[in-house]
Amino acid sequence: MKKRKTKKKKNNNNKKIIYLICLLLVIIIILSCITVSKNKLTKDERYFKKEYEKYNDKKDLSNNKYINVDIMEDNGVKYLNGKETVSFMKNKTGIIYFGYPQCSWCRSAVEVLLDAKSEMELDTLYYYNAYGDRDEKYLSPEGEVLTLHNGSDEYYEILKLLGDKAEVYEGLNDDSIKRLYFPTVLFIKNGEIKKMHVSTVESNKTKNKKLTTKEYSELKKIYIDGIKKIK
Repeated sequence: MKKRKTKKKKNNNNKKIIYLICLLLVIIIILSCITVSKNKLTKDERYFKKEYEKYNDKKDLSNNKYINVDIMEDNGVKYLNGKETVSFMKNKTGIIYFGYPQCSWCRSAVEVLLDAKSEMELDTLYYYNAYGDRDEKYLSPEGEVLTLHNGSDEYYEILKLLGDKAEVYEGLNDDSIKRLYFPTVLFIKNGEIKKMHVSTVESNKTKNKKLTTKEYSELKKIYIDGIKKIK
């Protein structure tokens, strides 16, 4: 009788151990799934990193070396096209970054912007490469403004939405003609531009030169101030 009870007790203990092992396995699987879900990168995030880092250690057409950048993997970047950008500017909330990977000033700014976004716990940075959509104008020897090629309809709509905030097209001697320069960062809340920042910082005037620690901090503060205005 005593043997039978001992055997029964042993079986019950074995069952408890098996139950605990199964429970532990379930917990491990759930935690693994959560981690994988959090670490799953979007196509846009992967492409943005690749797009900017592929110019590391390369030279531009003037034989100047591009600034090397290290783009975080979980950068939260989401690409917009022209129409989506116009729609976003009219009624959405968030940050839009206008730039392109070969732009020296963009390469100086992009890591700082991503750092500020991460510190302020924003999930998404909206990105529009409008380089090919801009118009190209020049001043003739006679002082006439001539157009090499027109910009896209969306580009002109963006300039219209920027209004007085849009930068003057340099070198045309006409302040009524505007242009989108890179990098431009818009901080938008419910379709209202709360802050707009163009280029990097005043002291950063040398092309293809990485920001100093002081300049990095100065630019990051500008971006954080912009984020605070839309949160």
